[in-house]
Amino acid sequence: MPHPAIENALGFPCELLFLADEEAQPVCTVLLQASYRIEAGGALLRNEEPVPLELAGTHHGDPAKSSPRIEAPVAFFKPSTDVVLLGHAHAPSANTTELQVGLRLGPVQKVVRVSGDRVMSRSLGRYAVSRPQAFENIPLIYERAFGGTDMRGGGAEGVLPCERRNPVGLGYRDPQQAEDDEVLMPNIEDPEQPFTAYGQAPPPAGFGFIAPHWQPRTALAGTFDAAWDAERKPLLPRDFDRRFFNAASAGLIAPSYLRGDEAGVILNASPEGRLDIKLPDTATPHCQIELRGRRHLEQPLLLDTVIIDLDARQLLLQRRTFVPLQRGPEDIVSVRVLPRRSS
Repeated sequence: MPHPAIENALGFPCELLFLADEEAQPVCTVLLQASYRIEAGGALLRNEEPVPLELAGTHHGDPAKSSPRIEAPVAFFKPSTDVVLLGHAHAPSANTTELQVGLRLGPVQKVVRVSGDRVMSRSLGRYAVSRPQAFENIPLIYERAFGGTDMRGGGAEGVLPCERRNPVGLGYRDPQQAEDDEVLMPNIEDPEQPFTAYGQAPPPAGFGFIAPHWQPRTALAGTFDAAWDAERKPLLPRDFDRRFFNAASAGLIAPSYLRGDEAGVILNASPEGRLDIKLPDTATPHCQIELRGRRHLEQPLLLDTVIIDLDARQLLLQRRTFVPLQRGPEDIVSVRVLPRRSS
């Protein structure tokens, strides 16, 4: 079978992903990733060596026990734009014990409170929280937010009980077990809903990707019950919701697709303290797809993932479109990725 010809006039990494939709209809997804260096003050420079697409995704540690760093970008479609911030909270002075980290980009914004290490301990039957320790920087990862897995056991069929919204975090204890004498407190919290008492379950707070098997995302995958097993399997459930493909944290999924020229500000997630940025794409690229039978399609590549990586000082912009196929990859003759035509 001949491979489709790809002409990429933009020079950014581009992949053709041959996938299937909810009804097992074969589709071809065109995925493009632009990458820029984030300079001091927030200036953006196009990378001379583009950052390659991480089609397998990456984690902050063991994939079975850690949060996603870069989600594998293999969804055939996203309903709107995910905004993700990777990096650390940076203290402005040596005696900082607490600060707020904030991100605003176009219509999305989020603020979390970051505290130094603390413990909740029991003495004379009462719990008290220690004062936060001073810190220089703290990673903005879900391992530092409320959640976790109760390693004391007690789960059914050998499965350890966990906080299903964030099984890798801090502070969770199985309510079916005896109270523990000491609990590590989360470093990252929603300032409006902090963790203040043993047994509370505040929402995990963060800026990173949400894993597909974490709530509330996994609920959007649909109902895998006996009826699905008997009537629908191996297709996705009929109540599958395409919002499942959006993987950003709560508050960081845009109401629609970003244009690519939005302005934003990031507070206390870089040594500068405040970082003002403006997305660099002023024109939506498009692709021309030739299908066998001399059918031609022209579709915009929509910006559906923005990754601001302040550890690597990189901005990644992922754009995507898809086309249904009749048989499979052999339907595609060629794909041309082009800048937007001037009006």
